[in-house]
Amino acid sequence: METVNTSSGGDAGLSSAQPYTTVEIVLIILVAGSLSLITVIGNILVMLSIKVNRNLQTVNNYFLFSLACADLIIGVGSMNLYTVYIVIGYWPLGAVVCDLWLAVDYVVSNASVMNLLIISFDRYFCVTKPLSYPARRSTKMAGLMIAVAWVLSFILWAPAILFWQFIVGVRTVPPDQCYIQFFSNPAVTFGTAIAAFYLPVAIMIYLYWRISRASRSRMQRDSRKTSGTSIVEAHSHSQEDVGENQIQNNCIQKIREQLREAMPRKEKEELQQQNGSSPCKEDKPEQVEPEAESVQPSTSTENEVPVSVLKGLNAIKRMNQADPASRTTSLTDCQATRTLLKVTKQSAVAKWRKKSTSLREKKVTRTIMAILVAFVVTWTPYNVMVLINTFCSVCIPNALWTIGYWLCYINSTINPACYALCNTTFKNTFKHLLLCQYKNIRTVR
Repeated sequence: METVNTSSGGDAGLSSAQPYTTVEIVLIILVAGSLSLITVIGNILVMLSIKVNRNLQTVNNYFLFSLACADLIIGVGSMNLYTVYIVIGYWPLGAVVCDLWLAVDYVVSNASVMNLLIISFDRYFCVTKPLSYPARRSTKMAGLMIAVAWVLSFILWAPAILFWQFIVGVRTVPPDQCYIQFFSNPAVTFGTAIAAFYLPVAIMIYLYWRISRASRSRMQRDSRKTSGTSIVEAHSHSQEDVGENQIQNNCIQKIREQLREAMPRKEKEELQQQNGSSPCKEDKPEQVEPEAESVQPSTSTENEVPVSVLKGLNAIKRMNQADPASRTTSLTDCQATRTLLKVTKQSAVAKWRKKSTSLREKKVTRTIMAILVAFVVTWTPYNVMVLINTFCSVCIPNALWTIGYWLCYINSTINPACYALCNTTFKNTFKHLLLCQYKNIRTVR
């Protein structure tokens, strides 16, 4: 709802002196009743979805749960009482109910604004301090921040609304009207509008501008890091993880396979019979001992190798010992092969992680941006009229005050739609709840 309330005479937005025809009254009741019902159902769905679906039980969604509580109170109480006020044309429920309604209305409205501020700061720190902030970001911290938002909103508004008449010693609000007594002063109303709406909106817009800049900067940095340093890092890790012996084992294994392919068919068949292996089965690297001085033929051991192959291996070892450059080239080739495989694996994992994180961040940011845009669009008209009214108390007709006031209420109707449109998990959970499909609802995505 709106953050402030003023008019010529102090009751704009909350008084409705003009009479309505029967058709207009029926139309107002139908429209207002429908909006109230949609608001109640939508925000109950939000709260139930977060309660029953484990995938929605995140810190960010706990802030949305608090916002849904505020919107539910608006839908249940404020919308219906304001409809009664509009249709009848005067306040029929007395001073006590009037003050209680205004106190609840303004406390809830301020809590909504503070919840939006908390969400904005939370998203800002998540993006700008990705290493330090998540360590402190817990359910307990979220609960504490939400409690502070509600308690502070209550302290700021409830005592002043309920007890102002006792502080000044007289109630100046007429019995048939309902508005906040200290809003009769345009200067007070103007200051309240700045502090309760324009300042928070300016802070939220600034934070999301910084979030946008930080996100673009991080994406560019990650892109450069992935393309420019991944091969160097992977090569460094491969040198740490793989010793020279293992590399040489792999090289000799490859040489052994090449020699086997080149040997006569008769010797191949003899080798397969002795080893008991198929032509496609690879020998294990550890079966070769590269550090031995020479490879001696054997006629009694398992995995026996024909004499021609052993001679070839011994010749290659002598060549490597005589020609260090040849050995270095072989080791380099094996290192390059292993590095390429490791780079490919790391690149795939990094790409998957980056894509997964990016999708989650986009989903959260998109939802919050939709909520912020809806808030600014629906609350701005009323608060612009508040500023105009400060300088020209007769410039705003009652019909515009009523429309502006209702737009503030409609924000509570729009928020659940923002969650569903921007977050598929919310949307699918809403669908399961409405269709009474409770099976596997706890893991809906």
